[in-house]
Amino acid sequence: MPIQKTYTDSPFTSEVHCPAAVTPFDKNGDLMVDEFKEVLRFHLDVNRVDAFLIAGDNGEGYTLSTDELARVTRTAAEEIGKRVPFYVHVTRTSNAESLERARAAAAAGAYGICLMPQPYIHKATLAEIVARYAMVAKAVPLPMMVYNSPNHTQIEMSTDVLRSVCDVAPIEAVKDGSRDFVHITEMIENFGHRFPFLYGGRMTLVPTLLLGAGGLVSTGPELFGSRVRELFEVHDMTPEQRLDVHVRYGTVNHAVLETVTPPAGIKAGLNLIGVPAGVPREPVQALSADEEARIRDVLVSVGILEGPLAKTT
Repeated sequence: MPIQKTYTDSPFTSEVHCPAAVTPFDKNGDLMVDEFKEVLRFHLDVNRVDAFLIAGDNGEGYTLSTDELARVTRTAAEEIGKRVPFYVHVTRTSNAESLERARAAAAAGAYGICLMPQPYIHKATLAEIVARYAMVAKAVPLPMMVYNSPNHTQIEMSTDVLRSVCDVAPIEAVKDGSRDFVHITEMIENFGHRFPFLYGGRMTLVPTLLLGAGGLVSTGPELFGSRVRELFEVHDMTPEQRLDVHVRYGTVNHAVLETVTPPAGIKAGLNLIGVPAGVPREPVQALSADEEARIRDVLVSVGILEGPLAKTT
């Protein structure tokens, strides 16, 4: 059973599975709205998720125009309704463009927004980061997910930075992509009582849950269907069971995220289990037949698919 939590700045009361939902595109790069609805229904009804990140990295939000972001948000609002919170990723390098997208998401019915520090410039002062969050929060006063991703921004938010951001924005969750366990420990120690920290890397997924992170935003666990909920039972497992979960989920995460260009791997994996994820939008290419076969073999090895002739559509 999930650990019951008492957060002071969050609507969540237990550990959170928050997938970064893919955005299906066809081979021409056109948005596939009906298929996107199926993706969301799969997460809601099979994964039994607790929240969503829409237009995140797996959702290829970086390829979406503002109008497309609004369309994706409207679709999510219609399909998800009030069943679970969903945060729309609005990050652009400039504050003005991030704000424009936040306004578009809000107008389209977003529950909340997700924002990271300014990417690409690779450096920002405390004042610059805080001003960014303050401006967006003031203009679009929706609940906010902070996205800390040093891989994208070359900026790792410290506890001091996050504390200052919390003073100016209504933070109720953090998606943290750090692989530094000193950072991870300090974040959970200082803020774990306020809102869930959502991790999901191959080597951090199970260990951070055991530390009390509060949940996950990851790539690969969704392919396990309803079995994904076993991740929240790791606290009560034997060491052998815990290691088995760590290895199985880590194997899938590595296969779909680190051996090919994201999000081609997770889209292929979803298609293999019958969820219509479409193909990536350029510049990312769909997997070759050999690459897809390797993903299929991994899904067979961990028990997601059965046998070498498992569905390949």
